[in-house]
Amino acid sequence: MNRKQRRATLKHGPPAAARRSDSGGDQIRQLFFEAAECERSHKLDDAARIYKRVLLLNPDHAEACNNLGRVLQTQGKAKEASGYYARALTLMPQLLEQYAGICATLAALLPPLGEALRRQAASSSKQLTESELLGDAGLAAIAADPLLLHLLQSTPVRDVAFERLLTSLRLSLLADAMAGKTASEPALGFACALAKQCFINEYIFTTTPEEDTQVDQLKLALSEALKAGTAVDPAQLAALAMYHPLHTFACIPVLLERHWTKAIDDLLTQQLREPAEEQSLRDSIPRLTAIDDEVSQRVRQQYEENPYPRWVYAAGQVSTIPIDQYLREQFPASVVAPFGKTGAFDMLVAGCGTGQVAIASVQKYSGAQALAIDLSLSSLCYAKRKTPAELAARIDYAQADILNLASIGRSFDAIDACGVLHHMADPLEGWRILLTLLRPGGVMHLAFYSETGRSDVVAARSFIAERGFGSTPVDIRRCRQEILKTPLATITRFTDFFSTSECRDLLFHVQESRLSLPAIKTFLTQNGLRFLGFEFNAPIANRYRGLFAEQGWSMTDLDRWHAVESNYPDTFSGMYQFWVQKS
Repeated sequence: MNRKQRRATLKHGPPAAARRSDSGGDQIRQLFFEAAECERSHKLDDAARIYKRVLLLNPDHAEACNNLGRVLQTQGKAKEASGYYARALTLMPQLLEQYAGICATLAALLPPLGEALRRQAASSSKQLTESELLGDAGLAAIAADPLLLHLLQSTPVRDVAFERLLTSLRLSLLADAMAGKTASEPALGFACALAKQCFINEYIFTTTPEEDTQVDQLKLALSEALKAGTAVDPAQLAALAMYHPLHTFACIPVLLERHWTKAIDDLLTQQLREPAEEQSLRDSIPRLTAIDDEVSQRVRQQYEENPYPRWVYAAGQVSTIPIDQYLREQFPASVVAPFGKTGAFDMLVAGCGTGQVAIASVQKYSGAQALAIDLSLSSLCYAKRKTPAELAARIDYAQADILNLASIGRSFDAIDACGVLHHMADPLEGWRILLTLLRPGGVMHLAFYSETGRSDVVAARSFIAERGFGSTPVDIRRCRQEILKTPLATITRFTDFFSTSECRDLLFHVQESRLSLPAIKTFLTQNGLRFLGFEFNAPIANRYRGLFAEQGWSMTDLDRWHAVESNYPDTFSGMYQFWVQKS
C-alpha cells in the first residue's frame, strides 16, 4: 500500500461482526475459540468443520474466513482455501496491507503462478509468451483462482516481477482478441480483472510500439462497430480496457445500453459509470477559500490530472475508539491531556486527497465529525463517491487552500495533516496556519518528508531532471523502465512506484520540501507543542532501544531520535509521522 493507505489504515480491533452481545454472539465466540484450539492442536478436520459452523451463523466473520482458508491450505485444498482468503479480504480490505504475505500465499496456493513469477523474474525485462510463462495449460492454469482475481481488482500490484508477468499476459490477451479468438468464460473473467487492475494503476504497465498500433486498430474497429450498431466482441472490449480507460472514448457510453455478462458489466461500472458519477459531483463540492498562491495552483493542477491515491475499498468491520484512548494506548509513556469530549468532536483533515484518511478517521474515532479539504476537485469528487453511505453525514468535503483557511472562521479539536505540508512552498508556515485553527488542548497528526531518509528519491528526481523526463503518463512509464536498469531501482521499495498518480507524487511532484528532526524540534519549542510520539513499527523501536538502552527509553526525545536517524538513515525513509498536542 502506498504510504497514504498505510496512514489511513489505523489500528483496527476485532471485527464488529464478532463482538455481538446477544446469545448468538456468545455462541459464535465459543465456537471460534474451539476451532482455533483445534487448529493449534493440528486437528484440522475438526477445525475446518467448526469454522464452517461459525460462518453458517455469521457469514461475515472475517477472521473465521481467513483461518478456515489457512486450515484448508494446510490440508491441500488450494482452490477452496483461495475462496475463503478472498472472502476475508472482501470483508476487511485493510488486510491488503499485508500485500507481500498475500502474494506469497497466492503463489503457494497456485503453483503455476508461482512458477510463472519465477520465470518472469529470471527473464528480467523480456516479455515472455503465455506458454513460456504457464506451460501447455496456458492462462487456464490460473484464470479462475478467486484470490488472484480479487487481488487484481482490489489494489495495484506492488512487485516488479508480478507487474512484468501481467504485462506479458496482457499482450497475449490482446493478440488473441485481435485474432478474433473466442475467449472462454474464465479467460474473459481474467481479462476483465486485468483491465480493472490497469485502470486502478492508471495504465502504468509499459507498452511496445507494436502494441500501441494494435490498440489503435482495435479502438477503430470497436468505434465502427458501435456506430453501425453491430455486435462487439466482449474479449476485444476487455482488451481495449486493459490499455485505455473506456470513459475517454466518445462512442463507448452506448455500451451501457446493451446487455453484458457480469464481468463485463462490472468493468463498465468501474470505467464508465463511476467516472460519470464523479463528474456529476463537481458542482456539489463547496469552495471555501480562494486558491491564488502560485505553488498551490501548480499542486492543484497535478492532482486534478492525477487524483491521489486511486484506492478501491474502505476498511471494513472497524472497532471505534475515543481518540483520547487511542492516543493513550499508542503513546503510553506520554502525557496526553484529556480532551474533555464525551460525544462528538470536530476534526479537520487538511489535504484529504481522495478521502481515505478522512474515512478511516471517522470510522476509527468515536464521535468524529470531519471537514475534509483539498485543492483538487477531482480528488474530492473521488473521495465523495467512495465514502460509505453510513459515514457520509460525518464528513463534509470542500475545496480550500490551507494558506487561506483562517478565513473560514472555524476551529477544531483535532487536525490531520499527513500528506500536505511538504507540498507547500513553506511547510512550517502551513503548520503555523493550521495551529491557529486548533483549539487549546487539541491534537494534531502530522507527516513530513525526511531530508535524510529520502536521499534515494532525491537522486531519482535528479536522474529524471538530467534526462528530461516530463510528468506525462508516457514519460512516467518510460522513466520507470529506465530506473529499473540502474541502482536507483531500490526506489521500488515505495509502493507508490506502482501506479501513475502515485509515481508522479513520489518522483515528479511539482513541489517537494523536506525537513530534519532538529528543525521539527525547534518548531515545537517555539509554538508550545507537546510531542506525543512517532508512529513506527517494531524494528524502528528496537533500533532506538539498542542505542539508548543504558540511558532509558524516553521515546519522545527528539535529540535521541536524531541520533537514531544519523546511525540508520533509512529509519524515516517513508516520512516522519507523529502526534503533537497544543497547550
